[in-house]
Amino acid sequence: MDVSERYRYYKEVTPKKPLPPVATTDDLVRITGLTKDTMYDWADQGLLPAPEVISDGRRGIKSRWPIEALERARFVMAKRAELLTLAEIAVLVAEQWGPPTEEDIARRQAARELRRPKRLRAQK
Repeated sequence: MDVSERYRYYKEVTPKKPLPPVATTDDLVRITGLTKDTMYDWADQGLLPAPEVISDGRRGIKSRWPIEALERARFVMAKRAELLTLAEIAVLVAEQWGPPTEEDIARRQAARELRRPKRLRAQK
């Protein structure tokens, strides 16, 4: 077996790496091109699932978004490109993904409490 055959075999038999169940805010910003503030605003409006906000001590607060947030962000961006308002998109999101769960509402409230107010974020 030469090198190219081994490589081809490796690609065929090696399982694809599954997506992680969560994404960081930086992952979503990099993939979607949205700003962090937009991601959090859309989550506050129910367009995206709320992130789980954790504190890792000395490095500050981190957000872990469900991987579904990526699909929903792309959906919202596509509907914005069709010139729909965020209120109209919220109805479509609720139809497609259902209303927010109690867990989602609790995560959204925790995220609001731990994040800095917008006026402080703007000064950074």
